[in-house]
Amino acid sequence: MIADFRELAKDQTNVGSKAYVLAMMAQIGMPVPAGMILSHSPESEADWQRIHSWWQGEGMVPLAVRSSAFGEDSEEMSFAGQNQTFLNVKSLEELKRAVVACFKSVDREASQSYRQFFMGEKKDVPMNVVLQVMVKARYAGVYFSVNPTRSEEGAVLEYIEGLGEALVSGQVNPYRVFKVSSETSGPLERSILDQIFHLGEQVEEALSQKIDMEWAIDADSRVYLLQARPITSARSESKQKMILHEELERIEKNYPQDTWWDGQTFAEWTGQPSRLTFEVWKRAFAPTGAFDNSLRELGYLGFSDKNSQESIMDRLFGRGFINMSKMVPLYFGPIPYRIAPHPRPHLQFEWYKISAEGILKTPISMWRMIKVGWNMSTNRRHWIEKSRKELVDFKHKMQRPQNGVFYSDWTDENLLNLWQKEIANFSKVSLKWPLVLVVLIEATHQSLRAILSSVVGSEHVQEYLERWMGAGLKTATFEMNRYFSRAQEEPLKREFFFSRFGHRGPGELDLSHPRWEELGDTVFGSGKASPVVTHTEIDVEAEIHALKTFKDSVLLEEWRLLKELLELREQWKMEILRPYAHIRYSSLELGKRFGLGNDIFHLTIEEVEQLAQGQGLLDLLKQLVRKRKEELDAYKGIYLPDVLKKQDVNQCLTQTEMTTGTLRGVPLSHGIVKGTVRVVNDPSEVDFSTWPDDAILVAPATDPGWTALFTRSRGVIVERGGVLSHCAILARELGLPGINLPRATQVLKNGDQIWLDGHHGGVKNDNA
Repeated sequence: MIADFRELAKDQTNVGSKAYVLAMMAQIGMPVPAGMILSHSPESEADWQRIHSWWQGEGMVPLAVRSSAFGEDSEEMSFAGQNQTFLNVKSLEELKRAVVACFKSVDREASQSYRQFFMGEKKDVPMNVVLQVMVKARYAGVYFSVNPTRSEEGAVLEYIEGLGEALVSGQVNPYRVFKVSSETSGPLERSILDQIFHLGEQVEEALSQKIDMEWAIDADSRVYLLQARPITSARSESKQKMILHEELERIEKNYPQDTWWDGQTFAEWTGQPSRLTFEVWKRAFAPTGAFDNSLRELGYLGFSDKNSQESIMDRLFGRGFINMSKMVPLYFGPIPYRIAPHPRPHLQFEWYKISAEGILKTPISMWRMIKVGWNMSTNRRHWIEKSRKELVDFKHKMQRPQNGVFYSDWTDENLLNLWQKEIANFSKVSLKWPLVLVVLIEATHQSLRAILSSVVGSEHVQEYLERWMGAGLKTATFEMNRYFSRAQEEPLKREFFFSRFGHRGPGELDLSHPRWEELGDTVFGSGKASPVVTHTEIDVEAEIHALKTFKDSVLLEEWRLLKELLELREQWKMEILRPYAHIRYSSLELGKRFGLGNDIFHLTIEEVEQLAQGQGLLDLLKQLVRKRKEELDAYKGIYLPDVLKKQDVNQCLTQTEMTTGTLRGVPLSHGIVKGTVRVVNDPSEVDFSTWPDDAILVAPATDPGWTALFTRSRGVIVERGGVLSHCAILARELGLPGINLPRATQVLKNGDQIWLDGHHGGVKNDNA
């Protein structure tokens, strides 16, 4: 179909929201510049002749060529920036190139990833293209029926001089004007601004919904409607404050004043975990869960009340934390000690905690402390070998098909039983040995640091350890990244990559995030291939011998133990994520059957089980899902540190202003580099065709599923994760400078030119 705006029938809604709204508004007399809709890429000469004739009728003025894909500009999704736009097209040859490119843009990686992530599908969607006469804009802007960030303020408009592209892309700071205020901002007279407000009201009435409208004013002060769509992000600041206040009240009511939490265990969660994800992990940190079993394996006491459902994992502002105030009894029982958070978590005596029970049990507790300490120093090799044996058995017992397509043939009962069994296995069995290794790694790391510090001095310890862990390790994650680079360069190797590593992916610890095998070839990008990952080999043991110290043998043994533990941890992670992926696949099938789709990830385990029993909860749970989405949205802008004290929680709601001149963080990986900041909160939304060659990746946190971004970056800055995190190890293996910098995603902006100093943990804005 090729149709003028004035010709489109009212029932032809499959042309996409953008085209349909413009056509309908033109037909009721709104000031819409002349335009045409193409439902297919013109192939015949007759098609192009019709387009050319229409253009000649408009005086061959410059055109704008824009996409109008199905599902674009809806209330749920804007698809902002995912498909291409061409402005000031002046010749027929230019027009042909622009139209072809616009139709093809629906297949770009960014657009496909967006559809996969938000619509849960990779299938093709109807693509249309809009041709529209360009307005010689003296001013251009946007109008919102309600302020998107503070809906109680009512209608607002923003504008700049010239074309509006610089406004919507964030290149220029606009003038802002509110309808309820008589004050004006910028050069436009209030009478003209009132015309725009009136036009917005007319469009809003015609569409019967709140809108986001693009407009322009020509040299003769005529106002034009360029685009209108439902507002996708309007929210009330008062409602947001209410949600945050309710969370503060919950924390104040439920936790003692001396409570503190540690979030480093979940540093790889790149955002707020979905409710289902949180509940699965919460069970792992409850009595009889994997953490309980790992403590007992190491000789600690563990949970004393096996019938209790109380977990030491808490949810604060949508994020997962370990309640460290509940940890001491799990180690040694009722002794007068607490775990102090700084400078590193350690036991600290507190006389007021002495009790009759503690006095009676202190000899037993002290004996347990001595025994565990002795085992930690002498039996680590035993645990390593036992862990290796358990890993072999785990691989055999936990074999799973490559994906979950076959679940569609299962009965509801069998599917639910499988789903429950997978969750129980993960929270009780799968995580046990990885958590044992985490404890052993921390103990060994501290022992190695202490010995090395006595040999080379405390100021050089970090340098040695980073170099050794960057080139001396050969982890499963490094191998995965090497295969990724090869598959990116040679498409024939992609099938092998997916068969071996397809169960992993960006944001892989969250069940709501798709795996690589679901995303398919889009994970490799459409831009140039990144360099094949190589490993810099250094002989760490030779370096240790070269230190010429009488502590040579002890230092060497501690390094060997740490190396084995870190490599073994990565092997375990590779394997436990296979059955973990099947929790996702079976959840998706349950969501499909229950009429919830991807929203099933916003439910708890118990809620899904109740729904499966047919208790008529669907409408109620849908309301609950909407409420939880609002909560997650309200929590997005809150920064929480890795170590959080209850008395500091309120301060986290007040964001501290920071300049981007020189910032200090914690070094994770050595090196100094200059580059362009790219802030990424969700790797699935990245368009590699616009990724700069000198990119410095800035993210809240990362996991091995961010491989595609690591291999295209010169450096990495994260808000969470320590020197032994997967992010730090991966950065060192790839030779990327890296640091941990709190509030990095808020302080640094896309396009900033910065120097990243991985030696000292510094960031300097090159423009400062």
